[in-house]
This record gives sequence, structure tokens and C-alpha cells, in this order.
Amino acid sequence: MKKAIIFDVWSSFGYFRKPYTTTTALTYPFIPRSAVEGLIAAIVGLDSVDYPDKLASSKIAVGVLNKIRKLPFSISYTHSDYWNALRPYLRNGGIPPAHIHAPRRVEFLCEPKYRIYFSCEEKSIMQDLTTNLDQKKTVFTPYLGTSNMLANFQSVYLEAEYENVDISETKPVPVSSIIPFQEKMPKVFVSEKGKYAIEQSIPSHITSEREPSGFYSAIFNPNGGEILASGITLQRIKTDAEEFYVSFIPTIS
Repeated sequence: MKKAIIFDVWSSFGYFRKPYTTTTALTYPFIPRSAVEGLIAAIVGLDSVDYPDKLASSKIAVGVLNKIRKLPFSISYTHSDYWNALRPYLRNGGIPPAHIHAPRRVEFLCEPKYRIYFSCEEKSIMQDLTTNLDQKKTVFTPYLGTSNMLANFQSVYLEAEYENVDISETKPVPVSSIIPFQEKMPKVFVSEKGKYAIEQSIPSHITSEREPSGFYSAIFNPNGGEILASGITLQRIKTDAEEFYVSFIPTIS
């Protein structure tokens, strides 16, 4: 059995931009693995240059706790050459430059809340994360997507254990996390508790050169909660009080 740490993270708003969107910036419905790595790095104090390599082989699963709600929003960016364009207008008057502002449409996540399942071979990272979660402190400021969307967090289980298990095709089990996949879609079952959706082209890991190492798709419950699945390999998490199943997100495609 290997050690795992479980904690919740939430905010009033979240924004995880899909890199292939341009004039309308869309968000992923849940926090990607790469953003979880950044969140953990902020809590334990890993530098932005170092954490991609240190957390590349870590085990991460993400559970959706709140119903996913998106809010369309209009914002206006300012061009980087704002003052160069504005200086002649301030000196000489006339017609103000028309290209100063760049309006854009974006969408934000409302009241996002996720459960993070984390395991790492490096003992110092596991110890620092356990200590800081227990004392509810952080080295850098955690946020969900952008720096003005500050995140709160709380430990759930600091001494959980997990093992890999192959689930039979004939006996589905409830999965407490999103279910990532890269080729064949896992077999899932519709339940009375909600519907399922699929998200594609999610970066599995961002390297220190800011390049994605690969992509994955994922099945998730947009209402939050469990997913019934069978015929796949899952991780069985055991605590003093209960046990449940999650699916770790791949690092490399």
C-alpha cells in the first residue's frame, strides 16, 4: 500500500483556459492536472521553474464536488503598447487611438470545488504538504486559474493509502473522481444521481519549458458526485473510516 493525501480546494470563481480558444476564451469544467501541480507547489513552496520536473511523476486524481456552472463574461484587455500609442494623443490632442482596448468574451466557473488525491515518491514533498494542510498554511498564494481567484483549502485525509485494482467488466464500482482516458473510452453506467459528460484535449502535464507533455480525455459528472464504471484499472483508497475508488490522471500520453 502506498501513501496518499486527500484535500479539498474551492473558490468563488475559477478559470482554466482551453489553449486552443482565441477570441472567446473557454474554460475547462474542472481543474486540469497541470493546475493541480501548480496548486500543490504553491502550498509547499516549490519554485515555478522547479515544480514541473519534481511533480511530473506524482499521482493525481480530481473529484468534482460542486455542480459545474459557467458564467459568460466580457472583459477588455489593454495592448502592451498602450502608452506609446497614447502619448501623441495626450500631447497633441485629436482623435484618440482606437486600438488601445481589446474586448474579449470569457467564461468563468462559479463556486468550483474539487477534491484532490495526491501521492508522490519524494518524501519531503509529502511531509511538507501534510504539515501545511494540517496547519492550514501555504508558502505562496493558491488560486484557481488566475491570481485574482484566490483559493481556500482544507485537509480531508492526511494518512490515506491506495492500491491498484482491476475492476471486473460485470461488477461496476462507484468512482469518486473524473475518469481519464487516452484511447478506448471506459465503460460507464447511467445512474439516477446524474448525467455524465466528456471533456477532450486536456493537457496532462506542462513541462518547465511550458510545453504540454501530452493530452487526455475525461469522463466526469457535471452535477458532482460519483461515476459507475467497470473493466478498468482504478486506485482503491483506504482510510480509517472508509474506502473508495479514484482514477489517477496520466502524466505522459
